[in-house]
Amino acid sequence: MSRGDARNQLLEGLNPAGRDALLEHSVERQFATGEILWSVGDRSEGITLVLEGRVRIVRGSGGRQLVIHSGEPGATLGEVPFFTGGRYPATAIAAEPTRCLFLPEAAVRRAIAVDPALAFFFLKRLSHRIENLVERVDRLTVTSVQTRLAHFILQRHQATIRSSRSRSRSSKGAVFSLGMTQTALGEELGTVREVVVRALRALRQSGAIESVGDGKYRVVNASILETLAESAL
Repeated sequence: MSRGDARNQLLEGLNPAGRDALLEHSVERQFATGEILWSVGDRSEGITLVLEGRVRIVRGSGGRQLVIHSGEPGATLGEVPFFTGGRYPATAIAAEPTRCLFLPEAAVRRAIAVDPALAFFFLKRLSHRIENLVERVDRLTVTSVQTRLAHFILQRHQATIRSSRSRSRSSKGAVFSLGMTQTALGEELGTVREVVVRALRALRQSGAIESVGDGKYRVVNASILETLAESAL
């Protein structure tokens, strides 16, 4: 699939005239892992569409950060300051090599004028993100770090199994990685690295998982994880 086809697929369902107006002055940007797309307080100049990779949206102070949400391929970012005319309320960081399409303000406004339904396209995506944010707040306020970590590990484990099956490989004893540093995982779970280290150790000691080295793990007893994660679902 060409890059142009990928863009059109992500914007599938839009009026062709509106989509063309939106893409006419778009700018593709690439970011290395850890590179900042924008910082909290920067003024918005448009909306960003994630084509490849993943973007972490974080807030924090005093050296501690909390992940507000993550932008996967197909996600749009930056709608809040765009529509309010304000500044970015959080910092955007590439969690891995990432490719984005930047949609300048003038292009977005022109496209909405051509196809008013485009405004609902952005509002629908923003609404889904608010729903996810509410769910994240619920998890952070009513569940323990151990519960959140068990839920996270089950998701990583299941994703590894699905990937193994899609490549026609046996999923038995599938090995998975956390997909990020322990510091980043702490930010994802609303805690700090030291607490994550202790929680991982506790899961190993309980027989739920085992370390296979090089930052990789294997699920030994999924039922332990499922029991812990139940309250996070």
